[in-house]
Amino acid sequence: MKKQAEEVQFEIELAEGSEQAEVQDKVELQAEDESRSDTDDQPSEEDDIPSAEVVDMPAAEKPQTGWRRLFLSEDLPQVSLREILGGDFLVGDFLRRQIGFIMFLVLLSTGYITNRYAAQQEIIEEENLRKELADKRNYALTQYCELTQQSRQSMLEQRLRANGDTTLTIPKEPPYFIKKK
Repeated sequence: MKKQAEEVQFEIELAEGSEQAEVQDKVELQAEDESRSDTDDQPSEEDDIPSAEVVDMPAAEKPQTGWRRLFLSEDLPQVSLREILGGDFLVGDFLRRQIGFIMFLVLLSTGYITNRYAAQQEIIEEENLRKELADKRNYALTQYCELTQQSRQSMLEQRLRANGDTTLTIPKEPPYFIKKK
């Protein structure tokens, strides 16, 4: 009897919901009734063998766990495929009560899509600017190389001779350095 009462107590601890106190009271009353009716003080063989007997409760009194509460709730409408395809579920009470949440989800998804689009546009613009920067850098490097080549002494002399300007010539003597003492 004690083992049976302990098993029932264990099941009560596992049960969830607001009806837990009522179920516990009923199980305690049942255990007290069984202990009063049992007049034998000697343990029987049945007490040594643990039983897997579960107290049967009516469906209305059974506590519902989270998933059962979610899917067996009376608040949720029972919607068929025909009602979904026909659009009948749109006029239901459940949808009217949840319209604020649905609008919130639509607003969040719109914001998410807008943010992603803006981020993609910025990435595309950044890539274009990098390409443009690389092109400008290459152009500047090419111009610098041409300027360096054109400003060499040999190239300057060659251009002056081509223009017919003979007043400038290469000196035959090295330059003099004046030192200050």
